[in-house]
Amino acid sequence: MIEKNTGITHEKAVVACLLANTEAITNVIGFLKADMFSSRELGFIYKAIVHLFEQGKRTNYNLIDRTMQEMDRELFLQMNGLAYDPELFTMARDSSQVTEYALLIKDSYIRFRLTEHLNAVKLSLTDVGTPITTILGTLHSGVDKICNDTDTGNEARPLAEIVASNLKDFRKNRALGLDSRAIPSGFTEFDKLTGGGFFPGEIYTLAARPSEGKSMVTLHILQEIAKKGYHVRLVNHEMGDYDTANRSIAMLTDINPDFLRRGVLTEGQEMEVERLLQEELTNLKLDIRYMGNARIESIVTETMLACKRGKCDMLAVDYLQLISAPVEKGGTTDEAIGRNINALKDLAVRCNIPVIVVSQMNREIEHRAGKAKIPVLSDLRNSGVIEQTSDVVMFVYRPDRLGITKDEDTGENLVGIAKLLLLKNRNGGIGHANFRHNKTFTKLWDFISFNKKKSKIQQIYPDQ
Repeated sequence: MIEKNTGITHEKAVVACLLANTEAITNVIGFLKADMFSSRELGFIYKAIVHLFEQGKRTNYNLIDRTMQEMDRELFLQMNGLAYDPELFTMARDSSQVTEYALLIKDSYIRFRLTEHLNAVKLSLTDVGTPITTILGTLHSGVDKICNDTDTGNEARPLAEIVASNLKDFRKNRALGLDSRAIPSGFTEFDKLTGGGFFPGEIYTLAARPSEGKSMVTLHILQEIAKKGYHVRLVNHEMGDYDTANRSIAMLTDINPDFLRRGVLTEGQEMEVERLLQEELTNLKLDIRYMGNARIESIVTETMLACKRGKCDMLAVDYLQLISAPVEKGGTTDEAIGRNINALKDLAVRCNIPVIVVSQMNREIEHRAGKAKIPVLSDLRNSGVIEQTSDVVMFVYRPDRLGITKDEDTGENLVGIAKLLLLKNRNGGIGHANFRHNKTFTKLWDFISFNKKKSKIQQIYPDQ
């Protein structure tokens, strides 16, 4: 803990922000350490908040107080816990500035450490008996120590160390009998195209025209992945929990979606939902969270906590443009959305999970000449930064909705067939993956598996 620092106001601002909005800890935890605070008391409060976050616990005043007691009861009693400075609860707290305040604290800390070290070196220069090589060695070693003490934890790693880590994963996956470290999507053609499905650390942007079914595709994929035992999480910004659950029921039963929407079922349908609940959903690890117009910090914090608890193997966000994206002075909406998708990419890497980001498309495609209206990358709304950040960009494409019922080249009947068009794949090939659906797009099926069930196809599409 340092003794001198002119940034006490910044320290109080950071702690006040974190007490008001503990989710903001994700903005500073990577580079701000408790011993960078000049105030031992403020540093202690910060240390307790960090400890709770690393334990995967949601914080509140009582829990922070209790944690401080457990960490250092003597200091806790001396400062009277969070009652140490009542101003922390009354001062203006703008959590959007917490990163700036934290960087100023770190800057002041480094300056103080350098000043201390240089003063010590300067003193040794007055001793003519000390070899200059010794003084230079002291100078360099001291600076190196300051750099090591203040690094962000993301320093460069030797290639050999990274390869050794990869080799460990290769052996683990082989021992587990895995074909790929990717999470299978439930769509065989998609998995073949991507080399296995959804890879940890990668971000997958899924876009479509309005009412084309991008949310249904996302929900179907999550359900299929959850059936395999993975713990998946859906953050919804448009649809509430009630409607999302009804869509899930429609996918997994034969109940008419209109009945679910009205909220009145027959006794037999109620029994079918009861069966679904008992036999399939009780052990299905699919968590749904409606977050409305939430900021990206809230999504990141909740997901990181879930990952630390071992309750998130994959995340889907529906959809990108509805995440709160305040435009900075002189900035643009594209830049604001860019910060959000970059934060989601960083989250995917840090938590080592795949992230699906549902995105809108521009309206220009509606006016494109020709009947097919096949999407291109520039059709993504706010396309520049999304295309650049995404590892995979794919579009839901339903030719039969455009009146295209047969493939011009093969003569294949396209009724009830949709495609995932992969137009960007940073680590693999591009192309399209077929899947099947019913007339209301409330049930989706794997294209390969479905084609093996001829009788079922005839029941749903008698004309095929």
